[in-house]
Amino acid sequence: MRQLSFEVCPQAVPLSSAQNAAEGSAIKGSMTEIIVSEGSALQPFQLLPALALCNDQQRWLMWLSPNQAMNKQWLTRAGLDNSPVLHMNINAQNQLSLCLKALSAARSHLIVEWSGCLTTQERAALRTCAEQNGTYLFIVRGE
Repeated sequence: MRQLSFEVCPQAVPLSSAQNAAEGSAIKGSMTEIIVSEGSALQPFQLLPALALCNDQQRWLMWLSPNQAMNKQWLTRAGLDNSPVLHMNINAQNQLSLCLKALSAARSHLIVEWSGCLTTQERAALRTCAEQNGTYLFIVRGE
């Protein structure tokens, strides 16, 4: 399988941070959902650099995925070899509760490889929890 590199312009993030500081507002979290088709060139670990750019609060970067081990080479290539990155295996039975706990702790930003269906209620709960706790959440799921 061919893998494409994924880079984000570092100048893009400080503008929103500066705008939030100028407005005096608290940092608000967000949820981004990415739907990929089978054989997609985008791999969830490629989002780690984007998540790191959001990390002006020095939180952990957490990657939740089923049965895929963290690769130190990925972190090095992404410039994250000295960043606090945590990988945890999840499955369809515990993914919602684990995500909500991680979001509620407000100690990390998350990338989640979602297994199965994501209901409207689950999506709303995840978005609300991310926004309330100033956490950036990327959900990557298949069609």
